[in-house]
Amino acid sequence: MKRRLFTDMDVTPTDSLLRKKLGTAMDYYVGIVSTSGKYRKQWQFNRGNGWILKVDDMRKALYYLIAFEDGIEVSLTVRESERAELLKCKDLKDVHAQLESGTKYSEGYALRFGVESPVECKSVSKFLTQLMKLRS
Repeated sequence: MKRRLFTDMDVTPTDSLLRKKLGTAMDYYVGIVSTSGKYRKQWQFNRGNGWILKVDDMRKALYYLIAFEDGIEVSLTVRESERAELLKCKDLKDVHAQLESGTKYSEGYALRFGVESPVECKSVSKFLTQLMKLRS
């Protein structure tokens, strides 16, 4: 990943700013965010990381999205039971390595997906869709 975008607290990301700064990676942003359906999407500022898009169901975060030059990063935590189910899913073989190597914390496994290509975007979108099914 390249340099983080939107690190200035006074410049809240908007669709037009995202389009301008992300360039072709805006397609990945739209692809991932549209996968999230009715989940709430809210930009939050974090002093160490800048502006991060939190996508949640009003109780638990589904994921956090961070904008970079030429791409985005999706960061999330999956529970032990979710991880086990996701590893059984043959459609998600391309993310199994990340699922298996996720850092274990008390609340689950921390995962980060860099999205810099249409293939990665499709892969992460499929993963998020399956995770939402498990959580519904």
